[in-house]
Amino acid sequence: MEAWFSSEMQPICQSPVFVSDDPDVVKHQTALAFKEHDLSWGKGKVDAALFGAHVGSLSFFVLQYGAAVHIEPGQLDGFVLFQVPLAGSAAIRVDGRPVAASPSTGAVISPSLGLELDWHEGCRQLLVKIPRERVENTCRNLLDDELRRPIEFDPELHLDNDTGRSWQHQLASHFCSLHMPSQALAPQLLPVQEEALIHHLLLRQGSNYSVRLSQSQRAAAPRQVRAAQHFIHAHLYETLTLETVAKASGASVRGLCLAFQKHLQQSPMAYVRTARLERARQDLLSAPPGAQVTDIALRWGFNHVGRFSTAYRKRYGESPLQTLRAA
Repeated sequence: MEAWFSSEMQPICQSPVFVSDDPDVVKHQTALAFKEHDLSWGKGKVDAALFGAHVGSLSFFVLQYGAAVHIEPGQLDGFVLFQVPLAGSAAIRVDGRPVAASPSTGAVISPSLGLELDWHEGCRQLLVKIPRERVENTCRNLLDDELRRPIEFDPELHLDNDTGRSWQHQLASHFCSLHMPSQALAPQLLPVQEEALIHHLLLRQGSNYSVRLSQSQRAAAPRQVRAAQHFIHAHLYETLTLETVAKASGASVRGLCLAFQKHLQQSPMAYVRTARLERARQDLLSAPPGAQVTDIALRWGFNHVGRFSTAYRKRYGESPLQTLRAA
């Protein structure tokens, strides 16, 4: 988390919802703010506080329990929840997929997936509630199509890379609105800010709709970007360089990089790596008995199996071997 981020969110911490050392009060008050849940207390002193503020349809909270706690809310149903420790750490499981949450790693929790949390002693977290309907409507508009299944985000969101820093700036734009008196806020501003935040989540955070969203964005991309994408997918088995992709697209290297960054928010070679990871995952999921991770990695151009495993785990939340064994 960037150093400036905590100072930007001070307005949230000026609005206490409750402060209590009574476990029953804590459970009741947090259930009102989020949803009913099972709560078990562990090591440490109950020293709980919840601060909150609302900006448009979004809700922002800072929550601390003091003591270690185990929380089982099940499915959130009505909202997407982003949470990240401001201090301390937590072990989060979304549909069984683990996220080691820390100030540099947050969690995106999809409303239709089961959730368990272990907040360690002294953990203090920022939580952002985004209405499920708002996210689904935005996704429908991007796809110009109905959603055939619930949106399921990859639960791990790293804050120490370009995507994570951009996400922090998106959140900070909402915090700034908390400084402003209501009469100073232009009524059309908040929906635009919300849309930008949700666009970022849908287009930059992996999900079960990433491929369709990418295809939708690709259709709107300029001819040279589409030509590069077509060439990449047709030659994924082969050695690809930035120069060969640019030549096939009819663009200069610099021009193609700028176009990819503008329309797809990534470089051409990052796009190649992602496409290869997706093909490797498909092969792992459909692999016959006796298949080897190394063979599949090499097939898709990953010559260093260790780096392939690291990139794969970062994207899918499990190792290639775990995927293969579950196939």
